[in-house]
Amino acid sequence: MDDINGIRMLYETLQGAASQNPESLKSSEATLLSWETQPGFYAALTNVISKHEFETNARFIAAIHLKNGIERHWKKVMNPPHSTSTLVGIPEAERVTIKSSMIQLILNEPALNVATQLALVTAKIARLEVREWPMLLPSLMASVQLEDPYQQHRALLVSYHVIKILSTKRLTGDRKIFQEIAVEIFDYLYGLWERLFLAWAVSGASGDDLPRAHMALKILRILCVRGYKVPHESQSVKTFILSVMQRAKETLELRLTRQDSSNLLEKHVVCMCKVVADVLEVHPLSFVPFLHAGLEFAAYFGFSEEGRSVVFERVAIHALNLMKGIILCAEFRAPRAIEGGRRGSFSIATPDTDPRTFEAADIKDQFFTNESLSVLVRVLVTRYLPLSQTEIESWAEDPEEFALRMDESGETWKYNLRQSAETLLVTLFKEFRKSTAVLLALMKEYETPLKDPQDRSTILAKDALYNAVGITAYELYDEFSFDTWLASTLVHELTLPVPILHRRITWLVGQWTGVKITAEARPTIYALLLSGLQSPDVVVRLSSSQALRSCLDDFDFVPEQFAPCMTDTFHNLFMLLKDVKESDNKMRVLHTMSFLIERMGIQIKNSNQIGSLAQYLPLLWDMEHNMLKAAVVSTSIQLVHALGSESSVLREFLFPVIRIATDLKSQEHVYLLEDGLDLWLALMEYAPEPPDESFLSLVDNLIPLLSISSEHLKMSVSLVNSYAIIYPEYFTEKYGSIICTELSSSISDMRAEGVATVLRCMETFLRTSPINGPTAIRPIIGKIFQASYEALDVPFLLALFLSVVARLLLISEGMFQVGLDLVATSEGKPSAEVLATILDTMSSKVPYIVQPERKKLICISLLKLMSTCQPVIMHRICGIFLGVSETLNDILKADLQSGKMIDSLCVLDFEGQRDTDEVVTENDLRKKRLASRDVVYTVDLINLFRNEVNNLRGRLGDSVFNEVMQTVDVETLQMAKTFLE
Repeated sequence: MDDINGIRMLYETLQGAASQNPESLKSSEATLLSWETQPGFYAALTNVISKHEFETNARFIAAIHLKNGIERHWKKVMNPPHSTSTLVGIPEAERVTIKSSMIQLILNEPALNVATQLALVTAKIARLEVREWPMLLPSLMASVQLEDPYQQHRALLVSYHVIKILSTKRLTGDRKIFQEIAVEIFDYLYGLWERLFLAWAVSGASGDDLPRAHMALKILRILCVRGYKVPHESQSVKTFILSVMQRAKETLELRLTRQDSSNLLEKHVVCMCKVVADVLEVHPLSFVPFLHAGLEFAAYFGFSEEGRSVVFERVAIHALNLMKGIILCAEFRAPRAIEGGRRGSFSIATPDTDPRTFEAADIKDQFFTNESLSVLVRVLVTRYLPLSQTEIESWAEDPEEFALRMDESGETWKYNLRQSAETLLVTLFKEFRKSTAVLLALMKEYETPLKDPQDRSTILAKDALYNAVGITAYELYDEFSFDTWLASTLVHELTLPVPILHRRITWLVGQWTGVKITAEARPTIYALLLSGLQSPDVVVRLSSSQALRSCLDDFDFVPEQFAPCMTDTFHNLFMLLKDVKESDNKMRVLHTMSFLIERMGIQIKNSNQIGSLAQYLPLLWDMEHNMLKAAVVSTSIQLVHALGSESSVLREFLFPVIRIATDLKSQEHVYLLEDGLDLWLALMEYAPEPPDESFLSLVDNLIPLLSISSEHLKMSVSLVNSYAIIYPEYFTEKYGSIICTELSSSISDMRAEGVATVLRCMETFLRTSPINGPTAIRPIIGKIFQASYEALDVPFLLALFLSVVARLLLISEGMFQVGLDLVATSEGKPSAEVLATILDTMSSKVPYIVQPERKKLICISLLKLMSTCQPVIMHRICGIFLGVSETLNDILKADLQSGKMIDSLCVLDFEGQRDTDEVVTENDLRKKRLASRDVVYTVDLINLFRNEVNNLRGRLGDSVFNEVMQTVDVETLQMAKTFLE
């Protein structure tokens, strides 16, 4: 590609790749991709880029392909074994050509976008082999010192990208190299930045000084933070950081004087702020010498009237966040004694405490005095928290968008002025007790209820004050009575036609609900929120909906208190759900309705709006919004629980929803799977009796879920259990073996909890389907018997393994023998020896099993084995007697009427519990009926023990029987006799 024709062909292909024609674009991209591995391709790209007479777009595409190719093919990678070449990638000669031409290409490049891509190319090469390119940094520094402003800017551009990418390397050797680089170039770049800044300040025009100064400052920011282990020990860095704070102030003053609102100038000031913030975050102890200046810096730009006149929003945000960072910095907190639940006086320093920590604590204490805290809190509340004119206009133009934006949370405090002010206010209240006095004084000033609905200034002031009271609720709850304030002021203000206060008061109630509100005040609050839901203003209605959700989610919520206004509230929520247009708002309202249905339970079942909501949900489901669909599924779960057995009317809609939500081939399952499984299980809980076959149409989705991950294993197996209980023989016969095969393939990789879940499922198959269950679990029998044979050293798991073995023995001796034979083949031992080992495990581990039901089950199986009179079992009769006797000691209780000892597990009245609160679903009844037929609850162990011992005597004869009994130790025999007589 080095010849003229090759370059021309490459250029034409690059033109096609820059074309707006999709066919030409696709064809050219494919051609370029096929050339990537050809020798000389990347050198040819640099050749095309160097020809400034070519189109800029084509050269830009060439630079992008060069950058991407460097990332994929520059690093040396050994070929697979038996390959003829030793390296895959760009040939060494081509590498040398590219590196030698890169700096000059950038210096002479007229297009900034192309130069930026070439700078990234240089940085990527430097990251991979900065040691093999020793001339890179000297060349860059020599270029930075050029007098030509244009070339100096390009040199600073590439230096910035190289320094930035080298600063990300974390190996010790790489960090040492970077620190050496920083020491070498920092002083010159600092001097350059100072000269360029002063030139711009004096010239009165931006010119080309500010772009170069900005690029130099970006490099200095990286060097001072990443290039020094202890930045403050370098005099140059100390001077630079202090200079940055001073220059920021000067720059903003010049910006105001010159009325210069250029984007670059604002970026330059923000970069200065970031330098200070980065040093605080990365090197907090090195920030101590600048701590006082940093606090003054933040206070000037964030809180002073002089600073207010010169700052723009992004600088104010940085100022507030800087002060918050200083307050919360752990390294600035000296060890203190605890007084009154808050930090008190200094305690004795430990040897590990850095002296700078105490210095920082002193500086903070001197700065955050009562007077300064008063100023900070007042400015935050009165300057930053009131609604701006822009926000009020946004409310009027697009109320739904306004409501969403005002409820933003997460990391928005880093970029949003209101949120940064709110988080700083909360921080002040948490750290400094006396902040509460300032806010209480402000509340005193505005304690009189609003009289004039047209008094905009008072309305905005109250809105800001109520906002402050809401976000600091956890700090204020002991300082004043919210209930009293609610009754004396807030309720009255809700009667005035002031939507701004209506929204804020409903929000305020939501904030305080979980903090401190008496039970007596709650009916007033519910009526207040109902009034908000009936407001003509959508923002007020949405705010009321969110506040109601907080009330419903509160630990102290009492359904009976809410019952009188439940119907009207649900109706208004439903109307709001239909009225809002934004999917996110619909989702929020739907979540509130879901909470309401869940908390009110059976009381909401007869509400007329339940039917309306059920009819409206399909319309919401059809909207292309995955999170809204998730909300629909979540709400449907609560609807099913509320309607109970009547939820069958929803199946026509819910079955397709479940099918989509749990289909691993559908894109929606990523968002819906967990809730979809919950909904599926909820419907299964209320499946009618006798069940219809409609639920079986969903089983095809269930099988793949068992093998994807353990995350959803518990829910998936719960569904399997439900199906096994509802359709016992049919489901087990048709799907049991497939399910057990899936579970068997993954059980080895499961944690203990997952294994326990699988074993309970196997037990369910055996309990529900004695005919088909043993065959169904055939694929996993080998692993179950192997674990029992090895006496797994996890007690609760071993109890489950032994329980499955015991049930298998009781219902299918043939499959029990299959399990023994599988282990015998694996271990190379006779089946009788395997049986003996498992028998020893069962009898010896019974005392360590916690659940009496499992202990009894294993004892029943031991007695069945004893009845076979096999020699291997007769030799272990002592262990059987001991296990059964100890189990009887645990489960026997005295009968209240006769005084005799009876088996407590045989007198449980499952049917008598049908009408209690414990039984909620049809599936609960099915489980109880299943338990009532279980051998554990139907066989009297003490009678079984007596009968089996008597039968054994009859089979063996008295002589042999007495010989066998002589193998039982005296203590065990004495214990057994108390149950046998």
